[in-house]
Amino acid sequence: MPVLGLRGSGEFSSDERPKNYRELILLLFPNSPISITALLSKLKVEATDDPQFTIFTKGLPTQIASISGSHTAAITTLTLSGTNPGKVFRKGHSIINERTLEVMWVTSDPSGSFDSLSVARGKGSTAATMNDADVVRIVGSSHLEGASVPTSITYDPSTTVNFTQIFRTSLDVTGTQKATHVRTGNDYLERQREALELHAIEREMAYIFGTGVEDTSGVQPQRTTKGFIELVTTNVTDFADAVDIDTWETFLEDCFENGSNEKLFLAGNTAITTINKIGRIHGQIELTPRSESYGMQMQTYITPYGTLQIRQHALFSKSATFKDWGLLVDQKYLVDRPLIGNGENRDTHYRDNVQSPGDDRVTDEWLTEIGLELEHESVHGVAKNMSALVP
Repeated sequence: MPVLGLRGSGEFSSDERPKNYRELILLLFPNSPISITALLSKLKVEATDDPQFTIFTKGLPTQIASISGSHTAAITTLTLSGTNPGKVFRKGHSIINERTLEVMWVTSDPSGSFDSLSVARGKGSTAATMNDADVVRIVGSSHLEGASVPTSITYDPSTTVNFTQIFRTSLDVTGTQKATHVRTGNDYLERQREALELHAIEREMAYIFGTGVEDTSGVQPQRTTKGFIELVTTNVTDFADAVDIDTWETFLEDCFENGSNEKLFLAGNTAITTINKIGRIHGQIELTPRSESYGMQMQTYITPYGTLQIRQHALFSKSATFKDWGLLVDQKYLVDRPLIGNGENRDTHYRDNVQSPGDDRVTDEWLTEIGLELEHESVHGVAKNMSALVP
């Protein structure tokens, strides 16, 4: 039986139909509202065999701490602020005060509550008074000849838990309707295509706005996946309807500090208009229209921090609330996690004839059980309320 596809007529035989329906979504809607869904259909896929999946990530160690209170140049026991701040230091470390540039040597391993640090002051530099909230950073290590092996320091990974979500979109026609000839073409195939489009849009919105809930109060559990906005917490900037070039560049600087040097900005049309104004007024950004990445038409925004591919998100543009929002995405660190195991594949698939036996109707559905894996949330960003430019 023919189904909807990408050929000029919109039809191809079942043997020719793509077996990976996520790729079919990209083929059908390469420049449609479902930007993230279409993007992910060409990116990494890693199956999960449980509806709850956990990822473990490690970034570069910060190796810094903040000083608590004022310290004169003679004090050799530094008080640190925070929770167990001394655990990143050990005997032999060289540290520098980022404000005064004084270099010190750590003279013993921290212990107890790890809120203090024994140091030798002014090593190759001048000892100076430290202020509250001064930052000290590790800048190397040095050891005596013949010294024992220094104490080791290890870092635990951070964990992120998410769930797969069951998406179902049905089409339902009577036997009479399916057999009736219509002048607009095969109505049943059009309903298949329309149901797939709605299926993809609903998944797209869950991947953006999902909150990650596992509700066990019913007969069976019901789960939703965490979306992009829920998962990204570090680089979130509310421009409060007044975008200035300094705040915008700080946002980009933070987002490009880690991860890839080319990223994607999916935004509503108002946010994109504001970015275009930045380019026109400041004249330091190159906008190259109609470049293509992952089958989508983009604008290339070249900044000192990295390259931003700009793509309008039509679903944002149609919303009075979100038309001036944008998601800054590092494509390398997004993964689709379909539920696959024990011979069952819950990735996007088409289920036909799911109507009750004896019904004079045909009921089919698109079904997907899948979740979003977002790795290293600090490489992504969320920009809110970019409705107006302050030159």
